[in-house]
Amino acid sequence: MTDRHPIETLYDRLIETFENTSEATNTRLRKYKDSQLSSYIRIETDHFSTPFSDHETKEIVLNKRFLCLMWCLNYIILEVTENKSRTAIKVTDTFMVMDSEDAEVRELDQLLDWALSLKLPDCQDEWPKILPNPAMTNDKIKIANIIFMDALSYIMFHEVAHIVNGHWESYKEISLKLKKGEKLNNQEKGLCMQLEQEADTFAYECMLSTNDDEVTRYHKQLGIIMAGLSSMFALQASTQLVFLTHPSVHVRIFNSRERTSFSEGDEFRLDRVMNVGLSIFCKLYQIQYEDQNFSNFNSLLDYFFNLLDSSSTKELQKLSTKNHPLPRN
Repeated sequence: MTDRHPIETLYDRLIETFENTSEATNTRLRKYKDSQLSSYIRIETDHFSTPFSDHETKEIVLNKRFLCLMWCLNYIILEVTENKSRTAIKVTDTFMVMDSEDAEVRELDQLLDWALSLKLPDCQDEWPKILPNPAMTNDKIKIANIIFMDALSYIMFHEVAHIVNGHWESYKEISLKLKKGEKLNNQEKGLCMQLEQEADTFAYECMLSTNDDEVTRYHKQLGIIMAGLSSMFALQASTQLVFLTHPSVHVRIFNSRERTSFSEGDEFRLDRVMNVGLSIFCKLYQIQYEDQNFSNFNSLLDYFFNLLDSSSTKELQKLSTKNHPLPRN
C-alpha cells in the first residue's frame, strides 16, 4: 500500500499500456502524436463524468471518479465470474444464485455501493480502507488491473478516433443546434451514429492484432466488454441507455462481442462475463427479468439483448419528441 489514492497507483501504466497494445497500433499512434494529438491524457478530479476528447487541446480527458467506478465494476464482475460459483447456493451453466451471507459477497456489495456513490455530486472519493483496491498485490487484484488497463485502452482509442478523424467538425454545428434547443433532423442523427460507429471500429482495430495469440486476444476482448459494461453503469439511470445521437449502450457491447470468435472455452467465459454484468445492471435499475435456466448462453444473451432493447426502444420513442443533449464521448 502507498499514501497515494489507490487508482492513482495505475496512472503511470496508462500511457505504457495504451501505447504498447500492439506494434501496429504503436506505429499508428506515433504518426498522430504531435501533429494531431497534443498529448494523450488529462485526468480531471471534479464531479463524475465519462471520458471524452477535447477537440481544442487534442487531449483524451479521463475522470478520476469514473476510473474508480470502472475498476470496481471490473473487479466485481471478474470475482463473481471466476470465484463465486464455489460458494453459490445454486449453479447451472447459465444461472447462479449467490449466498448473500457470504463475507466476500457482502464485500462486493459494499464495493459496488461505494463505486456507484461516486456519481453523486457530494460524494467522497476516498477509497474505503477495508475494500479491495488496485494498490493491493494479490493475484486477483493483479488480474483485475490487467483487464482494467485493456478496458481503458479501448475507451481511449475511441476518443483518439474522434480527434484524429476530425469528428468535431461534423459535431460542431449539431452541438450548437442542441444548445439552442433545436431538434435534429434524421440526417444529423444518422451522421452522429455513423461517427460513433467509426470510432468504435477504430478502437477495436487498434486493440486486436492479427499477431496476438489466443490468450492475448481473449484478455483484450474481455477488456472491451468491460469497457462497454462500465459505460452502462456510468449512466445516472437506465433511461439513458439510448441516445438519439449515439448507438444504444447495450447494442455497442453486443456489437463488440460479435466482431470475432474464440475457442469454445473462451467463448463460454466471455459470454458468462456479459451475463454477470447485464444481470447486475438489470437488478440495479429494476429491469425485471426471469431467473431461469436457459439452455445456453446464446439464448440467455439474446434474452438480455431483447429485454434491454425493448426498454430502450420505449425511451427512444419518448426522446424523439424532445431535445436530447449530445454526450461528451
